[in-house]
Amino acid sequence: MFKRILSASFVLLALQAFASEVEVEKRACPNIHVFGARETTVPPGYGTAGVVVNLVLAAYPGSTSEAINYPACGGQASCGGVSYASSAVQGVAAVASAVNSFNQQCPDTQLVLVGYSQGGQIMDDAFCGGGDTNEGLSSTAIPISTAALNKIAAAIFMGDPRFVHGLSYEVGTCQAQGVICPSSSWIRLPQRFQNSSYCDAADPYCCNGSDANTHQGYGTEYGQAALTFIKSKLSAAGTGTTSPTGTGPTTTPPSSTPTGGTAAHWDQCGGIGFTGPTVCAAPYTCQASNPYYSQCL
Repeated sequence: MFKRILSASFVLLALQAFASEVEVEKRACPNIHVFGARETTVPPGYGTAGVVVNLVLAAYPGSTSEAINYPACGGQASCGGVSYASSAVQGVAAVASAVNSFNQQCPDTQLVLVGYSQGGQIMDDAFCGGGDTNEGLSSTAIPISTAALNKIAAAIFMGDPRFVHGLSYEVGTCQAQGVICPSSSWIRLPQRFQNSSYCDAADPYCCNGSDANTHQGYGTEYGQAALTFIKSKLSAAGTGTTSPTGTGPTTTPPSSTPTGGTAAHWDQCGGIGFTGPTVCAAPYTCQASNPYYSQCL
């Protein structure tokens, strides 16, 4: 009997030690957490969405971010040959999974979504619901949980193929119509005025233009406007710069603001109109994604 009691005591101590180790690994939940989704064919990371992601991180010290992990492909060999439709459907699921998981671990943290091009489309689909028949997304349900939706302070879509001119949250010169969240789905959203979508007339992907450079220029053209919009929504939500109580995920955010004159892994390091650090922290190098955005990879 004594041996059984002693054995049970050892098991209890071991479980307590394991629990303590888990608690040590957890970090305090941030006040603000940003999700970024890159455009098609861009290597894993934020892509051009990183312009706005990093503006938010710089404006709110202590905030964190993470890139949505999805194919970001349109059938090109460089991204594995995954079709655009399959990539988008996987992307919507990835957005919902990342947002819901983070919200479960940090239920008091305010969330910001930033999506660029295909990244904007998957954010749009996940945030608004209603399905996306063009890509084979048949479910009309909003895949982000109600609890997480209530903590999304702002959502930024840039060059989103689902852009539609004439709605209150649309910004830019595009006057073309496209696929958008059905009204029945939009009405269900408690924060129906929390997003802002950017598209100009010359853009061939979110509008009916023919200038691909326009599609890649929204970070430079509208980055500060997007930051102002995000700040207004965070302010309305009563968000400051201190961290709320609680613990969060154990993963290290894949991006941080530049320090010491160098750009960290995943940060922007170049591009037309960029004025920040152009040297990457070792062992990373600055690699161009397009004329408007280079990233430390």
